Amino acid sequence: MSIAKTIPENRPPIHKPRTWGFRFSSIDVLVIGLFLCATAILWHLNSPLWWMLLITAAHFFLFCNVFRIVRRLELIWATTFILNIGAWAWLNHLNWLFVLVCQLPLTLILLIAGIRSPGYHGIFANRLNPKLNEYLGERRIAALPFR
Repeated sequence: MSIAKTIPENRPPIHKPRTWGFRFSSIDVLVIGLFLCATAILWHLNSPLWWMLLITAAHFFLFCNVFRIVRRLELIWATTFILNIGAWAWLNHLNWLFVLVCQLPLTLILLIAGIRSPGYHGIFANRLNPKLNEYLGERRIAALPFR
């Protein structure tokens, strides 16, 4: 006797409807709170990880909730961030300002690339993405000013 549920073949798969705009949920509040607590603890311990965690959390929120860029661009940012920190550590000049000055241009490039893509669905997508309706599929957008 099998416990696995079977889905009838004539039934389409269930997908969440695509959304657009700024996203913020109660889980985001919890995660931000955890990041801030961890950052405070690391700062109190005089660990340089405090600012690395803070930069990572801020960019994660920016990429996932505000601009909602595709995962591939997020992974490019994360990889270069690790390489950036590694290079400064190897040079014995690991400092948050040096890392941030090197990382911010890439952040801007990736945000611009994400906004210019036909799948852009972040903040102000109704103004910035003329192909938003194609991305959303059947669900058409209303011309909301600040979503």
